[in-house]
Amino acid sequence: MKRIAFFIPFQGCGRRCVYCDQGAITGVRPGGDFLAPETVRSVLLSQVSPVELCFFGGSFARLESRLMMSYMDTIRFAPEGSRITFSSYPGDFEGDIGALVLEKLKKYPIGTIELGLPSLDPVVLRRCGRDDDPEKIKETIIALRDAGFRLGAQIMIGLPGQTAESSMLDVETIASLMTGARGKTWDLRIYPCLVLRGTELESLYRTGQYVPLTLEEAVRQTGALLLYSESLGFKAIRVGLLESDALRESVIAGPYHQAFGELALSEKLALDLSSKVSRKGQKDSQKPWEIDPKKISQLTGHGGRGINRLAELTKIPPETVRGLLVIRGK
Repeated sequence: MKRIAFFIPFQGCGRRCVYCDQGAITGVRPGGDFLAPETVRSVLLSQVSPVELCFFGGSFARLESRLMMSYMDTIRFAPEGSRITFSSYPGDFEGDIGALVLEKLKKYPIGTIELGLPSLDPVVLRRCGRDDDPEKIKETIIALRDAGFRLGAQIMIGLPGQTAESSMLDVETIASLMTGARGKTWDLRIYPCLVLRGTELESLYRTGQYVPLTLEEAVRQTGALLLYSESLGFKAIRVGLLESDALRESVIAGPYHQAFGELALSEKLALDLSSKVSRKGQKDSQKPWEIDPKKISQLTGHGGRGINRLAELTKIPPETVRGLLVIRGK
């Protein structure tokens, strides 16, 4: 289904996280032109087949009620079978107000509710300027799950105080709450923490209070996280921030790369293939790997990064590794 995304930077956000600049991330600067529901409606009227109407860049369920409903009502102008997806703050669904929001949502064709869950570690959340309580986040996930909504998780790596181990624990915890959820998978987005101009994190970086991950550290962490999360039932639909001029010009430091997602996928594939190598002897350890033709570029691209990493993991020379790759179907 075709996705049509509208960005509402910082709208509905109760506070700004230390790392966040939605203007740089979405390319839509706060304070710019207001997204009128009529604009959304006109775009939907031009569609000829069902679409997924998406609202990203703010906390949708925390918008002023009348505005939120106006955006939601535009789905009536989309082709039959269309649905609505949005990102929101977990706290938007807490308490009596949250219960009212849920009742309103049930009247609309909701595709996915993507929850901003940068971390479930209370120390990390506090250092990032989030007022989330991990236990309340878990309660929110369960409530949304039990209400029949399909959920997505937006997580981060390399945040202040965060470790690779805590990120792994986060996806494991979220997965443990999936029991009984509609559908077999949850969508997952993984973003590396970048130091963006004008954020509080920039000040922490410049005073030495925050040290970002290197590109290689971030790629390795994300590759391992992708492999593990997939085994838990997640489907990664985005790895790395969407490339744009606004983002590129705003990055001060951190693991920025135009093809970060591809690098992470190469790490994931190398880790997966290396785990299949027999350690019983040299002869057994060099059986060919059968590779999906769609994935071969993950090994050969970017200077053969995946092949070199596979060689490093298996202790097999790179040229030998190349000879052991067999494209499926050939």
